[in-house]
Formats: sequence, structure tokens, C-alpha cells
Amino acid sequence: MAAANESDLTTKRIAPMPVNAKIPTPLRANIMARAWELFRKRYNYPRTPFRSIGRACFASALKAAWAEARETVRLVGFGADALRRSIEALSSPAHAVGLSSSYALGPQAAMERYQQKLALTAALNFAIAA
Repeated sequence: MAAANESDLTTKRIAPMPVNAKIPTPLRANIMARAWELFRKRYNYPRTPFRSIGRACFASALKAAWAEARETVRLVGFGADALRRSIEALSSPAHAVGLSSSYALGPQAAMERYQQKLALTAALNFAIAA
């Protein structure tokens, strides 16, 4: 997958991993911690007691943490150079100021761009460490 398109790296769809695919141990070790972090952020825990929120909400945070780990593994497969190029493309301004065709990103698009950059940066750090 050395010749990956830039659009492949920034798609929101999470590719399914084969059942026998292994998530590396450093990522596996952080999944539960990331799930608790997502749980605190989404459900205002510990201000709201766990018994009020429920196990289903924690299960959704755990599923999201696993999805992030799978996405990181998928992105690492593109290689460090492709990840760097994608991060640079996302870091450049999304609009050209002063032109008649200039436009600004809406808040939702800007947040999606920021989330993509965070995911690519995490994958790049993992690719360099591995």
C-alpha cells in the first residue's frame, strides 16, 4: 500500500479488520484507558454517578476506543511518508483568503479536519515507534 491516495488516508469510514488481525500490544494496552477517557468526556463522569449512566454507555465508549485502535492500525499500513504528506495537507489552510473563490470551513468541517489530523498524527507516532 505504498502508493496510497491522499483521500484514502482521510476517509471517515473505518475499514473492517480480519478476525485474525492482531492489534499490537502498545495499542491494546491503552484501549481501556482511552475508553475511560471517552466515557468521562461524553457522559460527564464522575460528576454523574455510574449507576445513573449505565453499562451500555461505557460499552459504547469501549467500542469507540476499539474502533480508534483499528483505525490507527489501518492508517499505519499506509507508511510514515504518506502519513506525513496527509498531515501536511491537513495543516495547510483550507481556504485562500482574498480570492473571489475564497471560502471558510464551517465549524463541523473544521472539527472533522482536526479529528482527522489527530488520528493521522497518532498513527504516525505509532509507525515511527514500531
